[in-house]
Amino acid sequence: MYLAFTCTSMLDAFFTPVPQEIWAPHRGNEESFGGRISVHAHAFPNLRNKKIVMMGDGYPADEVRKQLYGLFWRFDNLEVADLGNLVNTGDEVKQQFAMSEALGELLQQDCVVIVLGNRRSGIYAQYKGYRQSKEPVEIVKVSPDVDLEEGSPLRQILIEKPGYLFNIDFIGTQNYYISNQTAALLDKMYFENHRLGEIRAAIEETEPILRSAHMLMFDMNAIRSSDAPGTWRNSPNGLYAEEAARICRYAGISNKLSSAYFYGLNQEEPSQTTHVLLAQMVWYFIEGVTARFYDHPVHNHSDFLIYRNRLSSTGHEIVFYKSRKSNRWWMEIPHPYEKHTFFIGCSYKDYEMVCEDEMPDRWWRAYQRLM
Repeated sequence: MYLAFTCTSMLDAFFTPVPQEIWAPHRGNEESFGGRISVHAHAFPNLRNKKIVMMGDGYPADEVRKQLYGLFWRFDNLEVADLGNLVNTGDEVKQQFAMSEALGELLQQDCVVIVLGNRRSGIYAQYKGYRQSKEPVEIVKVSPDVDLEEGSPLRQILIEKPGYLFNIDFIGTQNYYISNQTAALLDKMYFENHRLGEIRAAIEETEPILRSAHMLMFDMNAIRSSDAPGTWRNSPNGLYAEEAARICRYAGISNKLSSAYFYGLNQEEPSQTTHVLLAQMVWYFIEGVTARFYDHPVHNHSDFLIYRNRLSSTGHEIVFYKSRKSNRWWMEIPHPYEKHTFFIGCSYKDYEMVCEDEMPDRWWRAYQRLM
């Protein structure tokens, strides 16, 4: 009890309340999202038993709340809290510190954290929140570009010492936004790049990618401008709104994923349509959390069917685990130098590839990252 009280007291100092004009219209209406969650209004919420917490970092958090609070509540007895907005320090480094400290405390309390922000630097702050993680961190970034250039937040993550990053998967990228140098760096580091056309052809394949992730970074510029007109890139190509919502639901379903950072809107040209879309994406993410199976593989557990296949072309044995609960698939990745293994999400298509004596790209890249 003392630990929970101390953490709550410290967190309180990082946040300002949600403006009254946003939460007051929904007070007492238990059919609305805003009427069912614990809101930082007059007092900071008690985080005991809270499964999901939300926080804002400047624009567009309050605009999205106006839309999100009015949506219907379909999550039964799920405990959700909105902590309000991070205090504006006026200093970029201090703002990053505040976000990473708050996020780190919330992760220590086993909360799933949703951040509504607009700073690219928030990517690095989100990552720093995992510095106490007991396992290497995997990131999924939904964006039209890769942005591993010198000085970028992702570059900061790559050069962080000591590092705790294992992998970054990119979803929805568009080749004309990626330089040859960046593409070469992706291959060198064995990161996965899932282009827009690939995703559109089989969007269900994003679910196993997200299933292995701890963090989701969603750049709203990945969505085409006709569906999200309030983004700064204003591109005619990108994800459809329905695809963005579906990806968010897949992210919510992930057993491991514990934070989602949404950013990328243009404050100079605000768009209510885009605020509505982002509110719906958050709603679907939360729905995904309520549908989690909690069926991450355990070695030789009776809840899983195990399939072993040896590739005649390379000699590697590929071991698949299929959950009896959800019918989802994983591949076991053996460490090349140590006596332990770990699992990454995959699909039935990966199993079919191995049956045809082909090496799944996801298995090979994960194995190479351990070398």
